[in-house]
Amino acid sequence: MLKFGALRVLALLVFGIAVPYALFKLSRATGQARLIAGAAAAGVAYGALKADNPWSGDGLSSNLQLMAVSAAVLAGYVGLSVAAAGAIAKRRR
Repeated sequence: MLKFGALRVLALLVFGIAVPYALFKLSRATGQARLIAGAAAAGVAYGALKADNPWSGDGLSSNLQLMAVSAAVLAGYVGLSVAAAGAIAKRRR
């Protein structure tokens, strides 16, 4: 059985409703390609900051994988959020 507390509901509302529409508005001002590139850059920076392994030997490949996955996940979230908010905005017109 799923238990939803206040924090989970708030996170769902923020990341499921508020952020996609804010990203959609931002993409209309800056362009979707530039917004996704910025999200990928932020993902790479996040991956570099969260890397726990040493930056030599086998740790280097693990850190680079973490950076690539972080960038892909964040860029995917931004892309899907903007596309979904755009589809809803077109439907309302």
